[in-house]
Amino acid sequence: MKKNQWHGVDQHPELHIGQYIVPNFVSNSVAIQVSAHEYVLISPGEPLLAPFQSQFSSDVKLHIVFPNAYHHMGVTSWQQAYPDAKLYASRMAIQQLIKKGFDEKSINPLELTAPPLPEGYDVLFPPGHRAGDIWICKQHGKNTSWITCDSFLNYKRMSNQPVARFMQKQLGAAPGLKISQVVKWFILNDRQAFKAWALAQLEHDQPSTLIPSHGEIQQDETLATKIKQLIQARL
Repeated sequence: MKKNQWHGVDQHPELHIGQYIVPNFVSNSVAIQVSAHEYVLISPGEPLLAPFQSQFSSDVKLHIVFPNAYHHMGVTSWQQAYPDAKLYASRMAIQQLIKKGFDEKSINPLELTAPPLPEGYDVLFPPGHRAGDIWICKQHGKNTSWITCDSFLNYKRMSNQPVARFMQKQLGAAPGLKISQVVKWFILNDRQAFKAWALAQLEHDQPSTLIPSHGEIQQDETLATKIKQLIQARL
């Protein structure tokens, strides 16, 4: 997938993914089309702003979702370009985003107000995350897709950048579907609560598509089994 461009997702005409590098690692932004002129954006990166404006209608209404308190770096640029954009985050994330300069009154708590997601979409609140993570779940027929945040990584290969490659190796963050040591020891503050919740949600949803915040999309009929094995082995 080419960086700094928006790409469609197979079997999901309303979904678009943009990839960019920050810092030295592949990061993903997700655009969910609600209507011809309305989108929900998850973790929009600044390098993807100009491509969005060139690829999509200039007259759009945006709903920007912080998937956690760490994923905020590109939002200010998008707000400047779309001053009427509405912001959303979990209550826990909002309390931390205030410290990063965001106005509490400008962010809608997702527990009370969800963006206008298409039919079949739901917001999930995985416990045990110190930065207030949220996931988006899409039910489509007998299949389910997960749009997650930092809980999972899916880099196809090790980075070509020496420092990034060293970090990936030391943290068990690549290649393939991973839960890195950063997630285990820093992002999670209650591993057992998250593990129990994730295994139960996994059993219920049986996802066949995973869109993580970092790495590549994985569409795989055996995905649920792979995620279960990963959670059990790493947590």
